[in-house]
Amino acid sequence: MTKTEIIQIGEQAVNEEPLLILFGESVTPELAIHSIVQRKVDAQPFDLKVGSEIRFGEQVYQVTALGGLANQNLNEIGHATLFFKKSENESANGVYLEPEVVPTVEAGMEISFL
Repeated sequence: MTKTEIIQIGEQAVNEEPLLILFGESVTPELAIHSIVQRKVDAQPFDLKVGSEIRFGEQVYQVTALGGLANQNLNEIGHATLFFKKSENESANGVYLEPEVVPTVEAGMEISFL
């Protein structure tokens, strides 16, 4: 299990689109506006696969599809795009989740990757 903490939510990070963009602390100011900025709170590497869980506080999601670069980008720069919809044209850094409802997020919230 890997855990992160949300340290910043960009002013345009949550909108009507069924997705959230995660970035680590090295995110540029231009991207931070659109991102959920997270800080790792343990040394475990990201190792998501279909069937893995992601928890936003008490809100639980299942990974239904995963782009080929998602784990690498999460481990290197804390980046992935979380899609709360079915995968159609799979994004290389995409993590597709269900239920198809964007979670409620707030600064200080823990995200667990199981």
